[in-house]
Amino acid sequence: MVVGTVSRNSLKNLLPKIHQPLPLSRRESQQLLDSITTSFRKNLDKEHPWELNDESKLRKPAHQNSRPLLSTPTPASSSSPTLDTPSHQRPTDRHLRAILSNPLFAHSENKKPKDPFDVFDSAVSRGLMTPSRATGFLIKLRSQIQAESANDIRQAMAVSGAGLRVVQWLRASGLENHPHFPFSRTLISNLIPFMCAEGLDEIAWTWVERVSSRHTKDEEASHLQFKFKALYRLLQAIIKNADTTHPGQKAPLDGQYKAIIRANEILPKDSKIALAGFKAAWVGVSWSSTVFASEHLKPSAPLFETFVNIGRPLDKPLDMAHLELHHPLTPNHSAAVEFMHHNINYSTEPDPATRRRLICLALDAVSRLKEVGDVDEVSWVERFVARIYNGLGRGIFNGAEEYLIASEIPIYRMN
Repeated sequence: MVVGTVSRNSLKNLLPKIHQPLPLSRRESQQLLDSITTSFRKNLDKEHPWELNDESKLRKPAHQNSRPLLSTPTPASSSSPTLDTPSHQRPTDRHLRAILSNPLFAHSENKKPKDPFDVFDSAVSRGLMTPSRATGFLIKLRSQIQAESANDIRQAMAVSGAGLRVVQWLRASGLENHPHFPFSRTLISNLIPFMCAEGLDEIAWTWVERVSSRHTKDEEASHLQFKFKALYRLLQAIIKNADTTHPGQKAPLDGQYKAIIRANEILPKDSKIALAGFKAAWVGVSWSSTVFASEHLKPSAPLFETFVNIGRPLDKPLDMAHLELHHPLTPNHSAAVEFMHHNINYSTEPDPATRRRLICLALDAVSRLKEVGDVDEVSWVERFVARIYNGLGRGIFNGAEEYLIASEIPIYRMN
């Protein structure tokens, strides 16, 4: 054991210029290590001097070429077994070698990153896994898949088996049966894509049934709101991942329609939670079919019609009018034009989403009216759009604008 010495002062005198903040560069780190090693050896030699007999044994005759006895042998002396033998090393060298051989001092600049599955399994075995850590595992793995398998991400996700791994943990830990499951939006949004890719979507549908039926009339409004959000998140994630998509290609809609049909079949009709969650999910697919139609392939006509018929009892006239404009075989502008004529005040709707939907409806209607050659109706719809844009800037309309929007006279005849 090293007794307290003046090593601190010697280090201070030896290293007056090393004040750089961490992290140091590789060269600076080596310089610091060499300086500390030299100072440590010097002071250790003072406390543990060479024994005379050891020194005499190692000393070479004067007529032979003497070799330096250093802790790190030079190329010329590296072949000497005498110097490499621990019993013939300086006490300083033996002590330093024992310290530096400690695994804590091992360092590799190109250390291979840990495998996400190893990290996940280790946390599970130690009882440290949580929903947030499981989410991090899925996010990390998906980022690796996207970097390595950009051409077929869904297939790579299916081969990974990550979804099954997390589902097994949810079941083993009892979280799957927790009254508030699924309680993590980010976990569900990251887990469902893996489950759908791996063919485990039936498990997700059992979660949908469980959440939609697990409530009573006496529950507090906050609990009901929580369950509505949980159901909607599940449906939204399943619908979003119902179709196989590829980078740079338009996404199909048929899988989303099939998911809505499946939800309509299994959700209880007498549950307010189920109705609210299903309605929100249906509206989301309605937007994909109309506002974002250009981003999707043309859907199957029978599936489209079934989807539209399912939505008729939901009391969404704006959606219904817009959907008829996007029928894959027989688009019809009548419902859209009738909606705008009977809901002129909708053009002052303060909700940004509704305004956006109205503008898209009107522009789609104009395109269709131009195709069929109804110039008069085109002029009226254009004034309807102008009213919406005016409302964005002023918020109110004067009497002249009210007359303009209500007038049946085409815009080109009013001069």
